[in-house]
Amino acid sequence: STRNLERIPKGFQNFGEFVFEFVEDIAKNQIEGEEYRTWLPYIGTLFLFVFACNWSGGLLPLKLIELPSGELAAPTNDINTTVALSLLTSLSYFFAGLSKKGLGYFKRYIEPTPILLPINILEDFTKPLSLSFRLFGNILADELTVSVLALLVPLFIP
Repeated sequence: STRNLERIPKGFQNFGEFVFEFVEDIAKNQIEGEEYRTWLPYIGTLFLFVFACNWSGGLLPLKLIELPSGELAAPTNDINTTVALSLLTSLSYFFAGLSKKGLGYFKRYIEPTPILLPINILEDFTKPLSLSFRLFGNILADELTVSVLALLVPLFIP
């Protein structure tokens, strides 16, 4: 909430400003000039979504709770979520490149030599797949580890 902001932040305002400055710093370091400001809402939303999803699965072994229609787990433990996030990010990347450089954006595929054209095209198709599998695999391994450790607790603590 932006009501009653204080000059010297306390509590939730302090946390909110810390998160904003952290995400803003990431955006500044990755995007040239002042253009990072237009991408800040997307980057911030993506960061907070992935952060909250990862911690929800890592801190709480919710996978142990079975529901009639499946299990309770982190959203990023589903390959569909990670594929959607990586495709959105790739589409945003193409949109940014085309809006900034126009059709000259595709010139990067033949630089430094046209021989690299197939490799550069292949890279753009495999990058979303790689990103989605990495995030999915990390969260799946994390949740499995936490679940196994939670199941071992009764063996050591009666």
